[in-house]
Amino acid sequence: MNVTARQPRTVRDRVRRRVLTTVLGLIDNRERIRRAAVVPPERVTANQGNGPYYVAGSPERRDVREDRAGVPLRLRLRIVEAGTSAPVAGATVEIWHCDADGIYSGYQRYGADRFPALVSLTLRRFRPTDGAMFLRGRQTAGDDGAVEFQTIVPGWYTPRTLHIHVRVSLAGKALLGTELYFPDEVVAHVQASPPYDRRGPGPYTNAHDIEIRMAGGSPGSWPDVQPTDDGYLAGITLQVRR
Repeated sequence: MNVTARQPRTVRDRVRRRVLTTVLGLIDNRERIRRAAVVPPERVTANQGNGPYYVAGSPERRDVREDRAGVPLRLRLRIVEAGTSAPVAGATVEIWHCDADGIYSGYQRYGADRFPALVSLTLRRFRPTDGAMFLRGRQTAGDDGAVEFQTIVPGWYTPRTLHIHVRVSLAGKALLGTELYFPDEVVAHVQASPPYDRRGPGPYTNAHDIEIRMAGGSPGSWPDVQPTDDGYLAGITLQVRR
């Protein structure tokens, strides 16, 4: 009886995903992404808010992986003042993202393939479903404005390309909420590697991502990503204004 009850929702979700993929295919972010690659020192990093999967009170730690398997990623973030490039010492830097299967801690019941509710998408806020905290963490920037996290490359979920959320605050005041993205060649390599390959490549790409479109290519959100012996190293300077 339960299986029968779930079936219409599954079929409906598949139809919605096909329609959504077709609509997103009409978006072309490539020129915007190219222009967003270079950000002048006086411009702040694109602010995209916290998104619908934010959880306050993430643990203070460098390694956020817990039990999540995936391609290792060292993420180096440096927070500076726009215009002067002075480091923002004492800034609180939070990151969070989904696992290799597209699942967020705190929201595991939503799944990665199910089409999200339109009301929740519009409000940009979902109701948490659990108390897990994997792939979430925060650190305090030192005098150089820098922090480094040990995590994994995220997977994909409906209807987004691969991304990592970052929130920067100082003395309790939010300075930035942005998303970091990965080059297409890195995405392709990761999605062909275990455990990502069990789901296959995501149908949602940088070129057709709606959030990148709304952020005008998301200036200042594209880390330099380099391969390492066991994964990747990604580094970026985020420019904020106090």
